[in-house]
Amino acid sequence: MLSNQSGALFGLDARIALAIFSVLSVVAGVAVVTNIDSTRAQVLASELTDTAQALESYHHDLKTDIFLSLSNPSGKNGFQALYDNAVITDSDVSGANLRARWNGPYIKFTTNQNSRYGEMYLTKAGGSHAQPCSPEDICYLYLVYTRVKEGIATEANKVLDGEAERNPGVEGRLQWSPGDTNNTVMMHFRAHRALSQSMDY
Repeated sequence: MLSNQSGALFGLDARIALAIFSVLSVVAGVAVVTNIDSTRAQVLASELTDTAQALESYHHDLKTDIFLSLSNPSGKNGFQALYDNAVITDSDVSGANLRARWNGPYIKFTTNQNSRYGEMYLTKAGGSHAQPCSPEDICYLYLVYTRVKEGIATEANKVLDGEAERNPGVEGRLQWSPGDTNNTVMMHFRAHRALSQSMDY
């Protein structure tokens, strides 16, 4: 009878150990996913600031707003102009040869599609991505990623804007709006002040 009791205790010990290991695996899994999101957010923040610097270099070289330099102005062509001068007009209204001034590629991308974050393009808006440009206000160029995991956007926002924002969706340099799926957002990064206040596309 004693051996049956010790066998029952061993079975109970095994179940307790199994439950503990299960809880530890869940905790470890959550920690790994959080760590991966944090690392991806830091890489994304670096990518965004690099693109902002590329826009500054582009404006310095061409001496005109990126949208005014395009033969067919659009958000997609605005982003493409940072790596391919085929979308740039030969000359602007003053007769300056814009293609000759182009010293790109300014970014490492060779497409507007990002395998992790969807389509990338440029747009213009005011201090908030939802506020249209107007002659009375400062107008900015925003870099838009169409499909960013919300957790990564939140972590990237902490890197770029800090943790003190009350409403990070519409405040600071990194903002977002609802995405096309439940756990993604459309991310808007205020990259650079626009050289033209008008909506040129």
